[in-house]
Amino acid sequence: MKNKLSDLRDHLFAQLEAVREATDEDLAKEVSRAQSVSDISRVLIESAKVEIDYFRHIGGENSASSFIESKPALPPGKVTRQ
Repeated sequence: MKNKLSDLRDHLFAQLEAVREATDEDLAKEVSRAQSVSDISRVLIESAKVEIDYFRHIGGENSASSFIESKPALPPGKVTRQ
């Protein structure tokens, strides 16, 4: 298992697909599993928010997070196209 925010997003979408594709017999099990995944994800996201607040508090704009991928900041007025 990877430990990045984008991986968490991938797991959430995979669980959503599992619920959508569940048969009537398996739906209750998948919904229960989805609730557990959601609860754990909520805790991870809240901890990431605390990490961001900490970096802001200490003035660590250049600090790296092990959970949140960072991209180089663009100069003011620059817009990227995807």
